[in-house]
Amino acid sequence: MTQSFLLYAPKIIFDFCFDILYFLPWWYSKGLKQTIKSLWNFLLRKEKELAVGVWIRNIHKPLLEQYGWQGRVKSIVLRIGQIMMRSVILCFWIFITMFSILLYVILPLLVIWQIIYQII
Repeated sequence: MTQSFLLYAPKIIFDFCFDILYFLPWWYSKGLKQTIKSLWNFLLRKEKELAVGVWIRNIHKPLLEQYGWQGRVKSIVLRIGQIMMRSVILCFWIFITMFSILLYVILPLLVIWQIIYQII
């Protein structure tokens, strides 16, 4: 038991120190890239779910095949309302995503600052 501990202790200590030193470069390079990529895919899925572009493209088509002027007016009013509400929801998700990226960037610096503040 002690032989295996003595054999693996230097490797374990080296790996531990390397992980601590490599954490910040990884966090701000590969980790940030992966986070931005996953949040971008999240926003693309949300845009696809809300389908704002589809509502904009079909704004002049009447609903339920009512081609009279009343049907067209109702259609345009309804679709403008849908576009506005869906755009607000999409802006909410964009805001949440941007806040998540900002939190991802600031969090390690805040933790390091708090550790230093507690030591001093």
